[in-house]
Amino acid sequence: MSVKKTLEFLRRPGEARPDVEDVAGEATIFGTTDVGCLRERNEDQFVVARLERSVLVEQCGYAGNDGTRHVDHPVGRLMMVADGMGGQVSGDVASAVVVDAMLQYAFSMLPWLRMSSAADERALAEGLTKAVQRSHERMQEVARRKGLTGDMGSTLTMGYLVWPMLYLVHVGDSRAYLLRGGELFRLTRDHNLAEEMVRMKVMSEEEARSSRFASVLTNCVSTSTPNEELRVELHQVELKREDKVLLCTDGLYGEVPDADIKGRLMHVVRPDLVAPCVESLVALARENGGSDNITAVLGYF
Repeated sequence: MSVKKTLEFLRRPGEARPDVEDVAGEATIFGTTDVGCLRERNEDQFVVARLERSVLVEQCGYAGNDGTRHVDHPVGRLMMVADGMGGQVSGDVASAVVVDAMLQYAFSMLPWLRMSSAADERALAEGLTKAVQRSHERMQEVARRKGLTGDMGSTLTMGYLVWPMLYLVHVGDSRAYLLRGGELFRLTRDHNLAEEMVRMKVMSEEEARSSRFASVLTNCVSTSTPNEELRVELHQVELKREDKVLLCTDGLYGEVPDADIKGRLMHVVRPDLVAPCVESLVALARENGGSDNITAVLGYF
């Protein structure tokens, strides 16, 4: 086949994409954040993003192809929450630094990884870990440049979806939940002292909810944590249609028991119910005290 005929075969006016099922692209994902009832400022951050590989043909030597965008589908989707710590001066800076670092990594690398082999998944795991470590270094740089004193840090819980796989990266005590078949599963551990005490059977999960040790983090992206001590928790989950994935900060789950979270998620049976569900969970956290910033991102697949 000649070069000209090959080009004519590939040319499609408007937007060109492979004819494949795009579950990730069609998934409904919605997030929101609220300052809560007691805090003066919001130190939480969240992100919902769409990642795709594309080429926009600005000019072309054969007729009718100018302006065509070739898009590689299915797309990837990104869900992220971060809870900053550092008081009035720098908690919001800390969470913003972490989110920005992960977005830069996502922009530069994730659309080009295909997850078609174990080597690709190893590259992703290594890349996500290095991106979190880079956010740690970046936070220290920002603190020095801005003259911020004292410790500042942030949690991070991020999901990268390339259907049907969800890749989770987690540091701190924000959470990822999965609702499947009427059962609610917690996908991440809380990196705080209360959770450590639960694992050592020193206290129950119910006692941990109200324990003062729940606010003592044992692992987070922080200016005071040496890079070699930062532990990045990674998970890989194969999703199914009708699954729901919730990412949230402790301002939500600290005020809303898992049973109530499950009950609200159970009512999400259509895409248009995703946003109202998230907003109702945030409202319930406020009704129950709203002692911290409240952030949630929900994906319905």
